[in-house]
Amino acid sequence: MSRLFYPRHFLLLACFSILLAVMTRLPLTDNLAVSFALYGALHASALVLSLRAPQPIGRNCLFVVIAAGLCVVTLRVGMVGRHLFGALPGNLGPYTALGVSSATGALTYGMLTRLYGIFPMTVVSLCVISLGCVLATFLALFSAGPLHFPGPWWLAVLWWHAYSGGLWYVDQRHGRALRGRDPRQ
Repeated sequence: MSRLFYPRHFLLLACFSILLAVMTRLPLTDNLAVSFALYGALHASALVLSLRAPQPIGRNCLFVVIAAGLCVVTLRVGMVGRHLFGALPGNLGPYTALGVSSATGALTYGMLTRLYGIFPMTVVSLCVISLGCVLATFLALFSAGPLHFPGPWWLAVLWWHAYSGGLWYVDQRHGRALRGRDPRQ
């Protein structure tokens, strides 16, 4: 049996995505760190609210707070990366910095979910999910042009869905292996 109730999880992500789209129209804050902390807290909230085996509320709240902090750290990694990779030709510098930042966020968040016992991450599953998050981030950048760049929330929303889609994929594959249906395992 999977660890998450995925229909609820993806429904929460869809609702949070709409909430972010509406919130960007309001003049709440221009502080990127606050925005990214909110992005991390919302995804972590969707995760803990979708657990099949409920955890103590204090443990869930601490997980959400740490996830928000990790998201701010990931933002800082991206900012440092812009300076480190800024000398690369064309758009290669910003894309590299964003890719490194996205992968760092996925790896650290994956380790957090493993440490909290929410999901049994392996090195392979962390790499698969991280790659999906990097690809989603690049998709957000490429699609932002035609959409007149909706804002950083667009990056976060696509990243959320890539991360959660990766969790679902790894969970389904793990479940098949446990039931003996996957001959590759």
